[in-house]
Amino acid sequence: MQVKTFYEFGPFRLACSPPVLLRDGNPLALTPKALELLVVLVRNSGNLVSKEELMKAAWPDTFVEEGNLTQNISLLRKALGADLEDRPYIETMSKRGYRFAASVRLVEAGSAAIAGVPAPAMQPRRRTALAISVLLLIAGGTLVYRRVAPRSSPVQWMAVLPLENLSGDPAQDYLADGLTEALTGELAKIGSLRVISRTSAMRYKGAGKPAPQIARELKVDALVEGSAARFGDRVVVRVQLIRGSTDEHLWSESYDRHVRDVPLLQSEIALAIARQIRAGMQPEREARLSGRPVNRDAFEAYLRGRHAWNKRTPEAIKAAIAHFQAATDFDPVYAPAYAGLADCYNQLGTVIIGERSPSETRPLAVAAARKALEIDNQLAEAHAALAYADLYNWNWEQAEQGFKKAIELNPSYASAHLWFSHYLVARRRFNEALQEVNAARDLDPLSPIIATQVGWMFHHMGRLDEAIAQYRKVLQDNPDYVWALWQLGGAYMLESRYAEAVEALEKALAPSGRNPVILGTLAEVYGRAGQRSKAEEFLAELNHLARRRYVSPTIFVFAYRGMGDDARAFEFLEKSYQERSNSLVYFGVSPGYEEIRSTPRGQQMLHRLGLAP
Repeated sequence: MQVKTFYEFGPFRLACSPPVLLRDGNPLALTPKALELLVVLVRNSGNLVSKEELMKAAWPDTFVEEGNLTQNISLLRKALGADLEDRPYIETMSKRGYRFAASVRLVEAGSAAIAGVPAPAMQPRRRTALAISVLLLIAGGTLVYRRVAPRSSPVQWMAVLPLENLSGDPAQDYLADGLTEALTGELAKIGSLRVISRTSAMRYKGAGKPAPQIARELKVDALVEGSAARFGDRVVVRVQLIRGSTDEHLWSESYDRHVRDVPLLQSEIALAIARQIRAGMQPEREARLSGRPVNRDAFEAYLRGRHAWNKRTPEAIKAAIAHFQAATDFDPVYAPAYAGLADCYNQLGTVIIGERSPSETRPLAVAAARKALEIDNQLAEAHAALAYADLYNWNWEQAEQGFKKAIELNPSYASAHLWFSHYLVARRRFNEALQEVNAARDLDPLSPIIATQVGWMFHHMGRLDEAIAQYRKVLQDNPDYVWALWQLGGAYMLESRYAEAVEALEKALAPSGRNPVILGTLAEVYGRAGQRSKAEEFLAELNHLARRRYVSPTIFVFAYRGMGDDARAFEFLEKSYQERSNSLVYFGVSPGYEEIRSTPRGQQMLHRLGLAP
């Protein structure tokens, strides 16, 4: 057996692979990134480690702001405290980096300290607990994992893999997928746990990859997998908890329930998992995991609604609305269904979905979110949905408070982090915005929309080269992803690379169904490139569409500003203001609005929006 080594300092013992920090034999709850940074600092004890070295070690393939490093160093300092002489373990070397100041001993498992320095004395019970922890870290804890494995290697990040539909009936996919999402949401209520979003986890549906590979790709400590099927009035669910690094099965259980009892099943499973990993939960959080009785038909309609919602197409969102409304009909006090309705109405008014005017859909979103909060004011999804509506209604203070509340209630809710980053961009708080969008990406690492949002951040910060590189990276794995193609075309346009802009946008035409926003951006590109006749062709197509369906006035602003017709651009900008178009919250930062923004009318618009410096 390979001997495992540890670093020891004061009352602490640090294992490096996987990183685990023990204090007097008990593991401390720290984020994976904080532990990675601690390993680098401890290995270089006594020496300066530059900020660049630390960021490269913890985020090797990701651009992050320095604030991420500062935040994690702060977490480490709080966890470590001070040594016996009241000195900090981690010293800041002004403007250069950090130094681990404590004396460190390299220790082999089961041996005295290397270099002749004895390990600190411990009480027999504490020494026994630490020995068990060390052995379990080495051997995986296969014999007694139910009692002590979680203490030896705490589970901080988890993913719920798509439950397999064992019925053989594709019509039951909604049940397996819905239970996957419901269980993901329940586990996310555990304050000490971070749970990867359903969007990324669903990428592994039918992939057949081994658990350790999935765990490495998602950067999680543990995986939940299983199956579900309905047979008449019975639903059979099997779930197992797996340690990601070793493929060790920590716990498994089978559930055979009458269909009327399924709404409480995900809460029961989440509680069982929480107890297995010994996640620290406050009593009120455990009470929330216990759930409440839900009408069976309402729950089934809700699962169908979420199954449709996750497709994010106009048709699917309209189908989701029908399912969520049915759920509220079956159970008028089922808060998640109202939150689902709020999400749908919020998205119907976006410029890229563009099914209905925000002046029509946003009040519906607000009403649904408030109804959800009347029923359950601890529902993170409802707080986030209401904050989203407040953002685009220019209710700046309420929006910020709402997003922060949603994140407090469910730190694993990637959408809340993502939407909060939108707010921060509009308020020109770019460093904070990057932190939030990176938090969303950590929780949903395979989501193309979040990856595109990283480029969108750079785009609005004027860092177009980095934005273009990020959009291209997204398109490597998702070549027909409309939003990335649209944003890439817009970034090329701002750099006057018109041929490349047209290429990206025309590639988006077919998969988008000739979406009006693509048509409007093409008109803008051709207008800026001096090809007036081509610009007018796309403008004519937009006008034809607008006679048959809703087209956001913002899209006409794009077209007319590219053609240099400021009068018509301002005419449609005013229409955008009247219907509170989503894009107007970025009027103060969007590079495409620079020329209009610099005019007296543009400055007046900034004041009307509450965005004036």
